[in-house]
Amino acid sequence: MFADSPVLLLVHSDFWVRHDLAAEIDRRFDGDLYVITAASSDDAHTAISGRPSMGKLLAIVIADEKLSDGDGETLLQGIRQSHPGTALALLTDQNGMADDGISRISSSPTSLQAAVGPLLKAWRPVHPRVEVTGPDDTCKADELRSIFHRISTIYTWDPAPGTNIEVSVDGRKPIPNPTLEQLYRELEFFRPTEHELSHPYDLVIVGAGPAGLSAALSASVNVGLSTLVVESHIPGGRASTSINPIDNYLGFPQGVAGAKLAKLALQQIQSLDLVHFLPTLRAQSLEEDADAPGRYLVGVVNSSNGAEAKVSAGMILLASGERPNELKLRKKHLPVRGVYYSALPCDQQREEGKSVVIVGGGNSAGQAALQFVQGGSAVTMVASRGFDRMSRKLKKAIDDDQRIVTFKKHQVTEFVGEQQLREVKIEEVDGRSQNELDPLKASSAYILIGGKPDTKWLQKGKEKVRLNQNGYIKTDVFLKPRKGKLSFETSLPGVFAAGDVRVNSLCRVGQAVGQGVAAVASMETYAAANPKILIDDKSPAYIRVEVLRITQP
Repeated sequence: MFADSPVLLLVHSDFWVRHDLAAEIDRRFDGDLYVITAASSDDAHTAISGRPSMGKLLAIVIADEKLSDGDGETLLQGIRQSHPGTALALLTDQNGMADDGISRISSSPTSLQAAVGPLLKAWRPVHPRVEVTGPDDTCKADELRSIFHRISTIYTWDPAPGTNIEVSVDGRKPIPNPTLEQLYRELEFFRPTEHELSHPYDLVIVGAGPAGLSAALSASVNVGLSTLVVESHIPGGRASTSINPIDNYLGFPQGVAGAKLAKLALQQIQSLDLVHFLPTLRAQSLEEDADAPGRYLVGVVNSSNGAEAKVSAGMILLASGERPNELKLRKKHLPVRGVYYSALPCDQQREEGKSVVIVGGGNSAGQAALQFVQGGSAVTMVASRGFDRMSRKLKKAIDDDQRIVTFKKHQVTEFVGEQQLREVKIEEVDGRSQNELDPLKASSAYILIGGKPDTKWLQKGKEKVRLNQNGYIKTDVFLKPRKGKLSFETSLPGVFAAGDVRVNSLCRVGQAVGQGVAAVASMETYAAANPKILIDDKSPAYIRVEVLRITQP
């Protein structure tokens, strides 16, 4: 199950200043930190003592220099005695670290945002869920940090020479170089299922993004379908790796980070007995079940060990979303480490003081650039089409920031380096000539150029789902003839699609969540008309169908 998020306590006697600063921190670090506030020293002590888990989760305390019932420095000194591992900061006119080990920072939102990252890095949790030992500058290290961030797991890392990284969970025997499946098992990320893959599920959902998770919730709670969710990597979809805050989702007036929204959804799903989750399984084919007319078999492969199997499904929801677009290079060689297709908040610490190249001209690229300069990186942006896909507000922030160098109408041609990225070669985008510039020195490059539908696997099985020329799935109104097709139903009866994988998707979280629920409503209609596809005699949907069959004349 998920560990609780680290806590940041902000103490300030002015309500509006406290509110505005907390909102800025929450917006920037949502998903990484749980922000609570206090108006005085007494309120701060009450907040700390009133939460039993605070002893291991209190990561940062930031207090104003002058409080209504004393001074912030005295408060921080007292917290140091009771919580020695907590990072401490005082809001004052000065900047820097004092001899007492308490950071001094300005109370402006910009200064505060820039200071929170280093403070979180300085925190030393007393009882971390995970303890890691080994080299911290390898591809495996990058992968583990990304996993821990996305599943909200508190960890400490003891850098050590060698090639093996050992991970110990809750003090148990360390596991060398653990696979994703091993980590999930050790962290008890999902409840183990008693069923084999051959179990006749009512519904199999391919993809655990917003569409897949909302469908799983609705299928279980509203319809009573036994449901299996198949996901090859980390649940949450692209929303959990998006650096853009979601500011148009109902119920979050201050906006919410995609990672946090995904974590909340997963916590909700984990409590449902009818929903089983088998992570590290990647769908690779789709065919009719010859032994059970009307049902399907989904071919899957375990991404950790390569084992293949077939999953039995009465109905299927295709919610596999999009995969990042690959950059077209003159030389396809990539260094072992230093080129990434997503930018997470936890990457800011790794890039502190280093040179970073951001490839892309959209909102994600702009947000990533601002994140890295706030963390002390030297940032260069390369955008082949300029910044025409970036919001005006973000574009202005990029243009006004003297720490960010931009190359508009330029493209990357090559990444130079063997084990570690050293340089990025770029050239002007000009169809008449090639004007190659001096290589950019960089230790990391982040490629943020959009994505394409994850549907290639649908063309490998015996049954073909109709796609458009760009690989997006055609459903209902986009099918000819449409006769008999339910909303969100594909060209195959009983196979539905929702979210970013559909034709004309807007790639918005709210749309994906709504489509997942609406697709389940169509499934309920489909199952009522084709009751023989429900053969899981333990599911409420099957029992309901049997009761109706027996009682109706």
